Amino acid sequence: MRATPLPGGALLPRSRWREMGVSTTRLAGPQFLRPLPGLLTPRDHPAWFDDVASALQTTLIPGAVLSHTTAAVLYGVPVPVDADNGIGLLVRLRDPRSGRRRLSLFARRDSPEAPPLTDLDALAPGHSALELRLPRMHCRVPPDRSRSAGRNVTVHQMAPGATRRWHGLLLSSPAELLRELATTLEHDEVVIAIDHFLGPNSAFGAATRDSVRRALTPYRRRPGYRRVFRALADAREGVESPGETRTRLLVTRAGFPEPIPNLRVPDPHSGITRRIDNAYASLLIGVEYDGDMHRRRGAWREEHARRDSLESAGWTLRRLTAADIRAPGRFLSALRRTFLAGGHAAPPESAWRGAAGRALRRPIPRPASPQPSSRRPASPQPSLPRPASPFSR
Repeated sequence: MRATPLPGGALLPRSRWREMGVSTTRLAGPQFLRPLPGLLTPRDHPAWFDDVASALQTTLIPGAVLSHTTAAVLYGVPVPVDADNGIGLLVRLRDPRSGRRRLSLFARRDSPEAPPLTDLDALAPGHSALELRLPRMHCRVPPDRSRSAGRNVTVHQMAPGATRRWHGLLLSSPAELLRELATTLEHDEVVIAIDHFLGPNSAFGAATRDSVRRALTPYRRRPGYRRVFRALADAREGVESPGETRTRLLVTRAGFPEPIPNLRVPDPHSGITRRIDNAYASLLIGVEYDGDMHRRRGAWREEHARRDSLESAGWTLRRLTAADIRAPGRFLSALRRTFLAGGHAAPPESAWRGAAGRALRRPIPRPASPQPSSRRPASPQPSLPRPASPFSR
């Protein structure tokens, strides 16, 4: 007898799979994933992450609100690659049924900064750049409810907070989400999240620091408020990537002036507007963060032309990578020499040597303990008008 074919993307209870003719032996074997208790999905073509999230709040814990890093990745907010079993590594792919890009249970194996995949066909078994990922999920329920959702889910018992409907899912509102992230993530990661909401890549349209500040006011007596408010002081508008945020924080903590994020500079020859990640406009010095996506052939050629044009117009560009964020001495010394060569004041090298250098490499730590959770904590989209910033309401 031929084995019952498994419909790709299905997320069904064991009883439903049995009704479809799938044997109990197959259900217990490696062909299936169990992202949530009692629900199984084919390993070769698993359910979308947002379908799993929907099942969590409708079937497993009706009324639960998706929160913390789960809400963040659904909104498209960058989260640390080491958070919650790599939830920030999940990739967005085009769903052939709806035509929009959705969050997949596959993650990038080669690099978290590699160029995005675009097609579901890339999910063929054994694809060298992908691996299955069952991240830890977060949701919140009122304090009077206690419910376990298995080892892949942390259920937070919390006072009710603001929510937002997002592609059919009930999520913490952006302001509530920032407060939640501030209770578990390091300071710089919260700054990155705020920078995202303030930047052009936000799904809601760019907010302002004043609108975020006003939206946070109702949370002044809630856990995380002081931490997110401190992060807001370090956040800036116009930032497009986490690497740009980390670069800005690094150079200012080392004693350099604060650069302008994504300064637009007209090319004197072609008239094309070029952008510099972090720029000192009056000094004609730019600081550029090179992520792994720049290694692509087309991206490398475009980047080479952009930098050549800027340098021909008198700009001096200093570049760094993720390795320089972790060990910044080489880059900071090169930036200092660039400042001095132009006759500009620069901080001494002692600012990043020895203990001072170790302090620069060490992020402001995350909270000592997360906020209350459950009794069993867990071991191309169609172009639409961008809604107004959620922080302006």
